[in-house]
Amino acid sequence: MYKVLTNVLEKNFIKAGTLQKVKLGDAEVEVAPGFQLYITTKLPNPSYTPEISARTSIIDFTVTMKGLEDQLLGRVIKTEKEELEAERVALIEGVTHNKRKMQELEENLLSKLSSIQGSLLDDESLVEVLNTTKTTASDVKEKLFVAAETEKKINAAREEFRTIATRGYILYFLICDLTMVNCMYQTSLNQFLEVFDLSMLRSEKSPHTTKRIANIIDYLTFEAFRYTSRGLYEEHKFVFALLLALKVDVNKGAVKHIEFQTFIKGGAALDLNAVAPKPNASWITDSTWLNLVELSKLPQFQNILTQVVRSERYWKRWFDSDAPEDEPIPDGYNQLDTFKRLLLVRSWCPDRVIYQASKYISDSCGKRFASPVILNLEKMFLESRPKTPLCCLLSMGSDPTPQIEALAKRFRTQCRAISMGQGQEVHARALLAVFMKDGGWVMLQNCHLCLDFMSELRETIIDSHHLHNNFRLWLTTEVHPKFSISLLQICIKFTNDPPQGIKAGLKRTYSSLPPDTLDYTNAYQWRPMLYAISFLHSVVQERRKFGPLGWNIPYEFNWADWAACVQFFQNHLDEMDTKKGVSWVTVRYMVGEVHYGGRVTDDYDKRLLLTFSKMWLSEAMVQEGFAFSDGYMNPKFRNVDDYLKFIDDLPTNESPNVYGLHANAGIT
Repeated sequence: MYKVLTNVLEKNFIKAGTLQKVKLGDAEVEVAPGFQLYITTKLPNPSYTPEISARTSIIDFTVTMKGLEDQLLGRVIKTEKEELEAERVALIEGVTHNKRKMQELEENLLSKLSSIQGSLLDDESLVEVLNTTKTTASDVKEKLFVAAETEKKINAAREEFRTIATRGYILYFLICDLTMVNCMYQTSLNQFLEVFDLSMLRSEKSPHTTKRIANIIDYLTFEAFRYTSRGLYEEHKFVFALLLALKVDVNKGAVKHIEFQTFIKGGAALDLNAVAPKPNASWITDSTWLNLVELSKLPQFQNILTQVVRSERYWKRWFDSDAPEDEPIPDGYNQLDTFKRLLLVRSWCPDRVIYQASKYISDSCGKRFASPVILNLEKMFLESRPKTPLCCLLSMGSDPTPQIEALAKRFRTQCRAISMGQGQEVHARALLAVFMKDGGWVMLQNCHLCLDFMSELRETIIDSHHLHNNFRLWLTTEVHPKFSISLLQICIKFTNDPPQGIKAGLKRTYSSLPPDTLDYTNAYQWRPMLYAISFLHSVVQERRKFGPLGWNIPYEFNWADWAACVQFFQNHLDEMDTKKGVSWVTVRYMVGEVHYGGRVTDDYDKRLLLTFSKMWLSEAMVQEGFAFSDGYMNPKFRNVDDYLKFIDDLPTNESPNVYGLHANAGIT
């Protein structure tokens, strides 16, 4: 940029007669008399060269916390107390008018005094101006006094709603900070304001102001959480939920800042030689002792070092338990709230932090914040508009193309896809031109391969004035640091990762089932087989998180594998001889060797998959009392809602035993 604009920035103008020109590249361009250059950027913290910084005036227009809080408060008052906001605006205008009037009178009086000749008393016009100024000043002073009193009353009424604005700016700045986790997590202020306004519109009404405020805050918090989580990769969703709970509690004072710092840093900054000596116990590691030293700086834990030495046997028993966060804590610490217990678990057992953090999130914000946000493409489509693209952030085995095409069929809408790459921009432009005019869905896949086209794409969508109401633009892209920020900030972002945990996986599967799936056939084996393959699908996907303990080679098991198995089950049951029943050998072969097994290349992985098929796909599966693992029964219901209720009651934190692994596998 600097090379192109060097002559403009340095004002190397060429005078040609009465005109001024500047050289841009190979051409000389005329400079208008009132020419001014403005340069804007979407980058949150741009790094300009010293040359540009020296030759320009850089203005930071980034919204501040206080500024955003006042802006949000104005929106709340305008929605909830419109007459109050109108009165405040009228009051400000009146005060400004009166002050301007006083200034004009003073200037008029000074002008008269400076231009008078002779005696002041002989000038009747001056005496008249003095009298007018005195009378007006008295009037204005009285009006300003009344305005000041009215302003106090209005501000007192406005302050009642400030808690909503406070929660709003906490959420916004937390969402903005997610760009430090992944450069694709871009959210604009306009997107957040849309969520903010919808929360006031859709939240439960109440004649009581306090109750109404609580309803708005509750709805806003979850709506912002749901909207943001939908666009995060699975590995980052829990971090976002935990930070949300911590930020809210720090703002309320339920968690002190020093406690927050202790949780984040632990004893990492301490030196083992500069703290109290560690007891002669091999089971207490150096890092654990440093964590405890840092923890002892908090009032609630000031005696913990001596207590550990004195009651070492009891602490070791607690430490060695399978789930320390659920066991009674020695030395009277069992009465701690969930966050204080989290600090203790974080100091002793880092591998159990996620389990205790999940309890903390549930206690602080509610159970729904600790539960996974299930992607629902249909609801997301209904939220979108022709000028709002829908962008999927890709990861291994998460291509949403089949689901999007299935959704298009359900809505009876034409859907065309183009895989982007070198030279594909021409075809994309032509397809967009047709569908923007006639309606339909355009899907541009692998957009990270055409980065230059992305900025053009944003302008095409934004600048179009006659978009068909049925037009939608779907994008898929991998993470790329140079992807257009402007485009990301107008998109509804989502990920198609398999949810973490069996409960989340089953919930997603049954949430996306077409309504008539359970009634496909009257065969009594159908519903248990559908649940079994859904359970198997969640298990084989979730084993990837255990690394080489889960699979020797990580495989891209995805929704298409599950759909192929379901289609085979339906065909098999349609052609089945009711006297002979299901051919379980055939079913196990198709699942373990073809649909899922077709991806597997390692012999031991194939052996594991066939073992799962043998255990979970047999005649025993359809019998009463069959369980995949302890606490994981095979239910038999007639509608999806009953299945979803059953799934909601499954354990949130699963033991590795469910996946066929030893309990210690969770440590890795």
